[in-house]
Amino acid sequence: MAKKKDNNTKSVQQSLLVRLDAYFARKEKVSFYVGLACTIVFSLLLFEPKVSIGGDDSIYINRAYNFLHEATFPTFQGPLYSIVLSVFMYFTGINVVFFKFLSIAFILGHYWFTYKLFTQYLSPFLLFVFLTLLGCSASLLSYGSATYSEAFYLLIQSGFLYYFHKHFIKNVPPGEKSLYLPFVLTGLLLFLLFLTRNVGLVALISILVYFVIQKKWKYALSVLFVFGTLFGLYAIVKSWFWEIPDAQITGQGSTLMLKNSFKPELGNETALGYFLRLIGNSVYYLGLHLFNIFGVSTNNEFIINIPVALIVYFIYFRGLFVLGKKSAFWLFVGIYIFVSIGVTFLVLQTYWNQERLIITIAPVIMAFILHTLYTQFVLKLQRFTWIFVVFTSLLIMMNLFKTLKTVPVQTEVISKYMDGDDLFGYPEDWKNYLTMVKWTSQNLDKDAFVACRKPGMAFIYSKGRNFYGIWKIPSNDPEILYGKLKSAGVTHVIMASLRTNPDLEESTLIKTVRTYLDIINKAYPGKLKLVHQTGEKWPAYLYELH
Repeated sequence: MAKKKDNNTKSVQQSLLVRLDAYFARKEKVSFYVGLACTIVFSLLLFEPKVSIGGDDSIYINRAYNFLHEATFPTFQGPLYSIVLSVFMYFTGINVVFFKFLSIAFILGHYWFTYKLFTQYLSPFLLFVFLTLLGCSASLLSYGSATYSEAFYLLIQSGFLYYFHKHFIKNVPPGEKSLYLPFVLTGLLLFLLFLTRNVGLVALISILVYFVIQKKWKYALSVLFVFGTLFGLYAIVKSWFWEIPDAQITGQGSTLMLKNSFKPELGNETALGYFLRLIGNSVYYLGLHLFNIFGVSTNNEFIINIPVALIVYFIYFRGLFVLGKKSAFWLFVGIYIFVSIGVTFLVLQTYWNQERLIITIAPVIMAFILHTLYTQFVLKLQRFTWIFVVFTSLLIMMNLFKTLKTVPVQTEVISKYMDGDDLFGYPEDWKNYLTMVKWTSQNLDKDAFVACRKPGMAFIYSKGRNFYGIWKIPSNDPEILYGKLKSAGVTHVIMASLRTNPDLEESTLIKTVRTYLDIINKAYPGKLKLVHQTGEKWPAYLYELH
């Protein structure tokens, strides 16, 4: 009797996912349109018209302008996004809001390719969960109103994954002749990923590893040949037309090898240091940021996020072992995740600790984790499938709650911006800084060249005036520091009272520019003359450099 009851209970519990899958199988298009509607609606409700205080989003626009008007090639970070922006800038000018709507278009393109990629490999119910998470993620959608390269990279990455899957996993070409075009286009997509962000090289590495495991040596060599040819042509063009001898990755690569990129005198990282990077970044990105992206706000304490990261790794390796043996698609996805997070966690110093550094791979990781859990509950834990349903339901609700909580704040920012207050939402120290930037554009001669901490933001709020960036103090020798500014043609310097954490009232100030000027002023009194001040609390000062 007890055995019969157990079987009945098992049947009821097992049928829960079966019934949900059957229901959503009939509503596949509904799942797509629900996720799409959420993506569009929340992208608009969470729209951020301002540039961020991080600065990189402004720098991309600045580089696009310089590429368009001065033929200055965008270096250090991936140049492709700035080049694409420059094409639209030719028609629109420096239209930040338009560029941000362009990012929404990139996010929508990413959503489409991601749907086409996973619709065949996620169960109908899981596909609904996944698409809803994508469409309601405030963190992910925030890049739809930013001019960082993440949205553009997500588009190319999802297009690459879809194309590679279609031509080399789902439908393997029958003959060698038919491989030419897929190889060329795959190599081109890999190259575009690399040109967008240096980390795009992980896609090439992943393909090579996958083909080697599949023992398709010719395929691996062919992809490598196409990518190598494109890279070689790219290097030649840069060398001939812009006289840039170094590869794109060289500058960033040398910086990432340092123990501290702000203190190069500390030297390069050690083997132990790289191991500690791997551990620390695993805890930060898998234990904290990954779940925060999808609405689960975990504690910021390092020690608390260690077990979360370990659980993610356990689920991942379980999925790689189980799914990788049965499905070439999931094997490739597993390899792509492994290479992506492996490279990222090894090359990044742990103090960066930024959500945006994992945002591009987060959707793929989430799909892999959810599918692994789904298969385990269906095959091994059939009596507890309700736990999986509850878990995914809570995930959606927390994700939606976090996003809805953000909407009122952001709609106020949008309203103030439309009323003409383009500084609303910035902390007071940043308002003073940007007010000073506006003052310089209105009161200084066109020949004046101003140095500051955030030249990208200054470029935006001065409506297209280039600034000289002071990010670090290269020497304690006043003659060298003074000489660098004068040789660059700097006539003025903005010294702002920017806090390291604007959310904290008593946060320490960023003293790079202040220290730089102090060294010069002590050695050469009278070389710096105060011209203007904005703000009383956390003021910004403008000095003329003689």
